[in-house]
Amino acid sequence: MLIIILLLSTDPVSYYNPLHIAVLRNRPNMVRLLVGHGADIEKRDRIHESSPLDLASEESERLPCLITLLELGADVNAKDKHGKTPLLHALASSDGLTVHNTENIQLLLKRGTANP
Repeated sequence: MLIIILLLSTDPVSYYNPLHIAVLRNRPNMVRLLVGHGADIEKRDRIHESSPLDLASEESERLPCLITLLELGADVNAKDKHGKTPLLHALASSDGLTVHNTENIQLLLKRGTANP
């Protein structure tokens, strides 16, 4: 019952749902549990229209969630409202001098992401 309530709830401030929050907190087991109980793996937040995969792509620490979401079938080429794919979210974490997130970027490329 608690899982069903969580799946239907959205944070009124951030507009993130529990799957987004599990990714932000880097909880791959919770990601797997939520998706296994019906959470929409492609659900986008209402402000930026970011998917859980977009959020997982942005930080190298979230690599475990990125791997989990890809294993569960998240769309590696889905675009947010600005046309950014998860690969572009990963690249955006770089500062112009150093490319950060290299493991995330390499994984997304291996999984067949379209060129930016």
